[in-house]
Amino acid sequence: MEKMNKVMEKQAKKIFYAGAVTACLFLAYSAASILIMIFLEGGYPETAKECFLMIEENRLLALLRLDIISVAVLPFYAVLFFSIYYAVKKDSQLASGVALFLVLGGIIVFMSTVNLASILNIAEKYLNTESEEMRNLYLAACEGMLADDMWINTGYVYRGLMIELGAIIFSVMMIRSSLFTKPVGWIGLVTHCFDFGSVVMGLWFPAVKNIFIIIAGPLYIVWFILLVLQLSRLPERMQTE
Repeated sequence: MEKMNKVMEKQAKKIFYAGAVTACLFLAYSAASILIMIFLEGGYPETAKECFLMIEENRLLALLRLDIISVAVLPFYAVLFFSIYYAVKKDSQLASGVALFLVLGGIIVFMSTVNLASILNIAEKYLNTESEEMRNLYLAACEGMLADDMWINTGYVYRGLMIELGAIIFSVMMIRSSLFTKPVGWIGLVTHCFDFGSVVMGLWFPAVKNIFIIIAGPLYIVWFILLVLQLSRLPERMQTE
């Protein structure tokens, strides 16, 4: 029995440290996103021609404008929220299971709507053809992909609602858990409520959506810092429980 407990403690330690490292990754991602918005000219391309030209001029900057960082980092939400799930599941298997299901489902929906590789493939064909007819076809194809962008399509709405609702449930559970301090739970709750609200408001009031995003952005940085500190100390706190 004692040997089994030691194995479980070792497993829990690895999970929590993985969560802490992932929180560091998202902290760096948040900082990088802010820097990209400040220093990188132009955001997501508005037209297919603009998209193809920026890929031709500088592929790296083009990938940054096409938000490749989000595509690469967001799947790691699974690791972060699984570590939180592992900590709070003893308080409520049902609530924590539902929250984890929502987060993982949202990640899957997000990844299924990413068309970055398709845009790059179409861009290569556009740049390498001399046929005006084919160029027009590639432009039309890319326009459709841009209109179905991962941040404005139906999948974005579902992804946002699912992940943020799951995060809200986890935040409430962290507030009630003895393993987490109250600030990390409350800041998480406020942050994800604003992000959830930005998705809802984006359907009818885009201007209000931007306000919600501006408020949620700095709160995310604070939340990730607190998560790094909390998750790295969880193995010690569990031993005192």
